[in-house]
Amino acid sequence: MTQAKVLILDMPIDNMSKTNLLNIVDNELEQREKNLFIVTANPEIIMSAKKSPSYRDSILQADFIVPDGSGVMMASDILNDSLQEKITGYDLVHSFLSYANDKKKSVYFFGSKDGVAVDAAINSIKLYPNVRIAGTKHGYSGHGLDIAEEIAATKPDFVFIGLGAPLQEKWAAEYKHLFPNSILMGVGGSFDVLSGKTKRAPQFWLNNNLEWMYRLITQPVRGKRMLQLPVFVAEVYKQKWANRKVYVKRERHT
Repeated sequence: MTQAKVLILDMPIDNMSKTNLLNIVDNELEQREKNLFIVTANPEIIMSAKKSPSYRDSILQADFIVPDGSGVMMASDILNDSLQEKITGYDLVHSFLSYANDKKKSVYFFGSKDGVAVDAAINSIKLYPNVRIAGTKHGYSGHGLDIAEEIAATKPDFVFIGLGAPLQEKWAAEYKHLFPNSILMGVGGSFDVLSGKTKRAPQFWLNNNLEWMYRLITQPVRGKRMLQLPVFVAEVYKQKWANRKVYVKRERHT
């Protein structure tokens, strides 16, 4: 059965629930027939892909591109093609860790600064004691074939790639063939939160879709990146009006 998608700035976002995604992941890991590459697409990633055809090509190699953040959900509403559910990368990391805990699966932590991946793995074990840690490697140790082969040799069930966009998606697309039975996902700054290096927004901010504002207040250095959001919204409205013009032309011809 073909998965329904919502096209946002030429990026096909999978219109699915997190429960459905987790069921698919469970099936693939149990059947061990193929790997899965998952991209959690936020406005920044979508805008970067719009500007870079090579990055877009890497993302399109993913098995699933899910909506990470309120901005993507808002975009689907603007386009009158609403997505079912927001599936943030950080929440998905915890869902996969919980699954790995229940099924005694292994996880590899690759990325971030020296020591952060190790601390993220240690804290994950505290929360999910049955998770098996396949290994850890910081993101400054290299990103080439030798590193990919070293990670693949551990045969991890999950590979969390915390290299930041666009590098993490490009890395997964280039080397996923080395991981025939793994789930690969770029996790952005999730290691920083898991390790305790940074704090996630309190529940009030999350419940009111204001995590972006909390990040801006607590991490002013993100200001330049946050400027992508209004540009993203403007581009979505341009898409909406372009679609409307096409629809009107078709109506006139019929």
